[in-house]
Amino acid sequence: MIALFVVFLTAVALSLLALSLAVRLRIARDEARGTALSALCDAAVAETLAAVAIGQVDDIGEHPFGSGTIGSRVQTVGAMHYRIIATAHFGGKARRVLADVVRDVEGTRVVHWQRLPG
Repeated sequence: MIALFVVFLTAVALSLLALSLAVRLRIARDEARGTALSALCDAAVAETLAAVAIGQVDDIGEHPFGSGTIGSRVQTVGAMHYRIIATAHFGGKARRVLADVVRDVEGTRVVHWQRLPG
């Protein structure tokens, strides 16, 4: 009877350990996906920023990049002021960022950057 009780307690302890490890692995996978999405969004902004810097103020259609896809839309806000909405897809998830860009005698630079909800 005591041996059965010890086996039962060991089984419960192992199942709790397995559950804890599964939760930690899911969190780590989500963090890795989030990091990849952030990097892909930054790549989309950089690609569009480079095009704006040479005067090509056009949208960039969604295309493969690394292990995901990126694309962007460019809106002209004012004279030499643009708004870039960059989108990245990776691992079944998507992320969008907004970057306000100014192009003047000092160069082309991002003056505002934010992650969009959704």
